[in-house]
Amino acid sequence: MIRDYLTEDLVLCDKKVNDWREAARVAGKLLQDKDKVNDAFIASMIETVEKFGPYMILVPKVCFFHGQPGENVKEPCLSLVVFRESITFSEFDDQEISCCFAFGATDVQSHMEMIRSVAQILQDEDFIQAITGNEPKEKIMAMIQNY
Repeated sequence: MIRDYLTEDLVLCDKKVNDWREAARVAGKLLQDKDKVNDAFIASMIETVEKFGPYMILVPKVCFFHGQPGENVKEPCLSLVVFRESITFSEFDDQEISCCFAFGATDVQSHMEMIRSVAQILQDEDFIQAITGNEPKEKIMAMIQNY
């Protein structure tokens, strides 16, 4: 269940970021501070975007940063950062995002389980509106508890 991953200490709201790289670092740092990933994993999230482009924009304004599953991830994990103001992927047709997830997986199986969990909550239009509209953290956390 996603509520087991997205605990209050892994959700940051109303965060000012200047670009997508900073967004990835902030989301990754939440995971790193809880000893779930290391520096190399955060770098791999940025490298993934640089190599493949912003395919991880799963629904409008929502980005799903990830790196390679494996040794740089200590346990399956997920964080969420909601931005004070939207940012753009200027290198990629100025695609706009208002929030981002960062997720880490130890292997392909945990990778797929996490994607299924996130896919479920991303079908909730009220949740999408809350995270793309910079709603208060309390409201977002209450919605996460339903999943």
